[in-house]
Amino acid sequence: MANQGPSPGSILAQWRSYRQMHRALLVVFVICTIFVLDRYRVTLGGTFGVSGEPRVVEVLEVVDRTPEDLSIEKAANSTLGFHAIYYVNMKARFDREDAMALQAYLSGLEIQDYPAVEADQIDPVGMPPTHRPGVLKTGERGCWRAHANIWSEMVRKKLPPVLIMESDATWDINVRPIMGDLNKNFIKFLNHINSTAVHDPSYGSKNKLDNKHTPRTDINTPATSFNSSANATEPSIVYNPDDPWLSEHWDLFSLGQCFEHHQDNHIKLVYKDKHVPDRQINYFGRTLGQERVIRKSGGITCTTAYAISHTGAAKLLMRSALDLDNPVDLLIRRLTLSRDLVAYSVMPPVIAQWEYRNDVGMGERGAQSDINGGKHKDTPEDTKMPGWANVSESGSVWVTKAHHRDVAFDKMTLDVAWKEILGDAVLQKSWFNPETND
Repeated sequence: MANQGPSPGSILAQWRSYRQMHRALLVVFVICTIFVLDRYRVTLGGTFGVSGEPRVVEVLEVVDRTPEDLSIEKAANSTLGFHAIYYVNMKARFDREDAMALQAYLSGLEIQDYPAVEADQIDPVGMPPTHRPGVLKTGERGCWRAHANIWSEMVRKKLPPVLIMESDATWDINVRPIMGDLNKNFIKFLNHINSTAVHDPSYGSKNKLDNKHTPRTDINTPATSFNSSANATEPSIVYNPDDPWLSEHWDLFSLGQCFEHHQDNHIKLVYKDKHVPDRQINYFGRTLGQERVIRKSGGITCTTAYAISHTGAAKLLMRSALDLDNPVDLLIRRLTLSRDLVAYSVMPPVIAQWEYRNDVGMGERGAQSDINGGKHKDTPEDTKMPGWANVSESGSVWVTKAHHRDVAFDKMTLDVAWKEILGDAVLQKSWFNPETND
């Protein structure tokens, strides 16, 4: 039978199918047109307004944060850019534990209690050899061992740098932005002195030196002073957000010391810091205003607060294991003076030590220092304590230790803690008990 072609019915069905498809495409076109016109209208309306008057269009620009931004942010975080913040505390010093808790709460720090080594844990058989027997007191040996326990953990686990503080440490309530600003200038300082990585003898390290010794390129460095605003060449040391303090360049970085030797004081960088009150502090003949100095350390006294890398921990553990002849701070000092420890510091210190006012009865308890150890007696009932009148007004029983001469806090956290937490409340009002009328 001959092929007769499509029937009229099939042609009609195909036509209807095409028609439906065209309608669907038309609907899509209309919707797209409305969307585009609406967007165009919003743009024009946002630019000219309903009345046709031109007005500014706010453009939000997304900017990628640089390694510098991220590094500074890390240095100003709750651990100040370190793996951890430890404070060493005796079991009996609940008062210091509370002071630490209040300061951390107000300044946004995350701190960890690291147990001190008590006098009853010290046995001569467990102490390293020394060429000066009888020099160290029991309390000094316990203090050294508490720090050495942290060094030992760092070496065994090859930890990133940690910050170690004494339990009577105090700081400005704005410590986080202070540390962010310090970080920016510390990296600048490392560039200015052409810093190189220290010798790292640990297994698998990329920074092992052929001569197995830390380079002493700065021993004969001429007088070198830098201003943070000075123009510099292209930096060779760059920011690293994963290690914001660039710990491969140093063994120890002191953030709190009570004294420091003059050696290498000319290797420094001075920078502005609005959180430093203008106290006219003397830095080896230069008067500082609202400024801090980052310097090559001359050897610290007092271990108020110091950051330590695993290379620094290994050096100090090695030195004291071979010959425990000095208290912990003087071990650090002498290893720095011999330039076997690559150490830096900052002045005025970011962290200092507090003590109680001497007229509130705490000196009578022996609460101002733990280094002598032993049992303590309570404050006698007949003790004269005229300082409580001032405490009632100020809301503070704490002051910085007298031998911390170069402390410059704008807002010492413990000084402002009462007002921050209780506002305008007056301590003396809570002394009165209406039930007993006293």
